[in-house]
Amino acid sequence: MLLGTVTPSRTGGALHVGQESRATILVVDDQPFELAAVERSLNSLDLQIVKAHSGEEALQYLDDQEFALVLMDVRMPGMDGFEAARLIREHAPNRRVPLIFLSGARREEAVIVRGYASGAVDYLSKPVKPDALRAKVRVFVDLYHEREALRRQEKALGLRERQVLESQRRQAEEALLESQRTLSMLMGNLPGMVFRCSPDWSLDFASEGCQSLTGYSAAEFTASPQLWKSLMSPEDVERIVQEAKQAFAEGRLQTAVYRILRRDAEPRWMWARSAGVFSPEGELRFIEGFMTDITEAKTAETEKERLMAGLREAVRQRDEFLSVASHELKTPLTSLSLRVQVMRKEVDAHAGLIPRERLHKHLESAGTQLGRLASLVDSLLDTTRIISGRLSLRRERGVNLAAIVRAVASGFETQAMRVGSPLEIDAPVRVLGHWDALRLEQVVTNLLSNALKFGAGRAVQLRVEEMGEWARLRVSDEGIGMDEGVQARLFGRFERGVSDRHYGGLGLGLFITRQVVEAMGGQVLVRSEPGQGATFTVELPRRSPDGEGGGAQDEH
Repeated sequence: MLLGTVTPSRTGGALHVGQESRATILVVDDQPFELAAVERSLNSLDLQIVKAHSGEEALQYLDDQEFALVLMDVRMPGMDGFEAARLIREHAPNRRVPLIFLSGARREEAVIVRGYASGAVDYLSKPVKPDALRAKVRVFVDLYHEREALRRQEKALGLRERQVLESQRRQAEEALLESQRTLSMLMGNLPGMVFRCSPDWSLDFASEGCQSLTGYSAAEFTASPQLWKSLMSPEDVERIVQEAKQAFAEGRLQTAVYRILRRDAEPRWMWARSAGVFSPEGELRFIEGFMTDITEAKTAETEKERLMAGLREAVRQRDEFLSVASHELKTPLTSLSLRVQVMRKEVDAHAGLIPRERLHKHLESAGTQLGRLASLVDSLLDTTRIISGRLSLRRERGVNLAAIVRAVASGFETQAMRVGSPLEIDAPVRVLGHWDALRLEQVVTNLLSNALKFGAGRAVQLRVEEMGEWARLRVSDEGIGMDEGVQARLFGRFERGVSDRHYGGLGLGLFITRQVVEAMGGQVLVRSEPGQGATFTVELPRRSPDGEGGGAQDEH
């Protein structure tokens, strides 16, 4: 074993060690097991260790021998570590022995500041991680050997040269220690992780920020250099390696965005910037960089894209609706205008001699177009009320669904005959409920109009059933039908099952139907297959939410 442990006597002057080339460090702790733990951690280094059990004992050792480094416990009975450090600086101001505090107390800023004010160069929390302790001790041992080399050189120089070198040495050491303190403080407060890796992307160093970033400690990353790549997808690893090669070849920094899986399996987005460090011969020595978590920003960006897509779709629907609405409104207006012109010409040419039947025909056609216009306007108004949450229902007791179906079907007889679709009605005399009669009539009208439009040339069936506390209406046609994709969006606003060029309409009828039915506590369903027609089923509770029913009321 390379490690040598010395428990010196203070009666015979300076300590004597087996090998003068070894650096000696002083470990001060009142707990023997803590001293043993430090000794075990440093057993791989070529060091001589002197152990002291109190601050007073440490001061006596420092009077007798020079040490490369002092590792001192903060909390000791009697003289604590802070007091011992102060006395060391007061009694030997020219002997700048590096001192690292060890403490089991919680790491607090005030304690750290006090430690640095006492002359410490660093502060480690117990239990001390062996890798971290060895790394820090190795730095100061290397500094000690450099100082020793400088001292040997100074002996060969004159007084002036020695003074210049001493001044430079002190400045260099102070600058180095100050840089290390600053770097340690900065890396500890960065909202991310500083890293260094080999050209094969195996991680050599990770700052303490990796714990909060990934759930893994710095020691785990240095112990398993390939751990970081295992958190990434293979595709991202390959992409980043290629991007880095190109960036470093062009003398640029590399910026990468990718996802990792934390220790708790939570996916997180990383933003990383790295630079290649090259040897004088141009060979890549290692890669240094910084990374941070940008998951929240990435989520906000995704949400923004989703909202923008929704906005674009809304604008598209608006533009499409305006185009369709202008066409639908223009059609009855044109027909109405032509009928008025024809009647005016006939009146001018045959004043008082126009047969009553011809005038009635013209007026009936004009009335039909006016009704169509009124229906379109009503649909637009209903849609506006639904969107703004102002759709109102006027519930009435004893509303007869069967009678409403027969009345609406009677109004469509002329249109049904014109398109060749006979209406077949299967309904009892009464199916009573607590409903809004006008809105219910609107539902039946929309469904029947839809069936005649897409089932033209074949029979349309209307069936009304009473099922205890529920009523059911089915409207079936044998027309073109639709696939599942169309069914999924059929009840949306401005949606149509087929092109408006062939069938027209604003795409609001089924939207309004569903909203009205659901407002009355019911549901509307569709079952269809391409070429096999469609069946729309409306199910309504016969009693309103307040418990009033229509079963015993007179027919409406």
